[in-house]
Amino acid sequence: MSFYNKYRPAQFSQVFGQDQVIKILKSQAKSGSYHHAYLFFGASGSGKTTTARILAMTINCVNLDGTGEPCGKCPSCQAIRNHSHWDVIEVDGARFRGIDDIKELTFRAYLAPFNSNKKIYIIDEVHALTNDAFNCLLRLIEEPPPHLVVILCTTEFARIPETVSSRCQLFPFTKLTADDIRHKLELIAQSEGITPDPKHIQFIVESSGGNMRSAENILEQVCQAKGG
Repeated sequence: MSFYNKYRPAQFSQVFGQDQVIKILKSQAKSGSYHHAYLFFGASGSGKTTTARILAMTINCVNLDGTGEPCGKCPSCQAIRNHSHWDVIEVDGARFRGIDDIKELTFRAYLAPFNSNKKIYIIDEVHALTNDAFNCLLRLIEEPPPHLVVILCTTEFARIPETVSSRCQLFPFTKLTADDIRHKLELIAQSEGITPDPKHIQFIVESSGGNMRSAENILEQVCQAKGG
């Protein structure tokens, strides 16, 4: 398993560099008051899709306590982490972008959840949808069924129609700092029982461009090269 997947956050507290976003989402989780549509936008590798999955876990967690964190152990949380949850559908907007694709999602949206409180759609790179597909999506988030939550993620907020963004709760994800990335890499190295040269860590941090996914992938390549 890649470092990126192995060390992907499974709780809000494990997400780096997005304190304000996490504070609001945890507050919603504590109160059980969720919005029907979210738009997470910002730099690539800043934690948008990861946070969307944690939010999905929180919404359908069967052992949610007062902390606002998903338990991570119940069947629902485990299924979401394994991408096998019947009621949490994640699609790539870059490939699943046409009106027929969104019509299919819309049809399925009105079917009751199979075994959860909510049916959740996570649409990554949503900016890639066609104009007709956006119009179809707009109708869904204007009048959603009560059991549906839609989480949209994008690196290109300017390409999202205002008619869509205005109906979502907006959460800007800031570019990760060098300290955020360095700290995560050091935690991974410690967990893997390796002691990388600080110069190598600094090189990875500088090469990542603020993208945590890229940094983790580079660290993994460095470790494999040293192991080989």
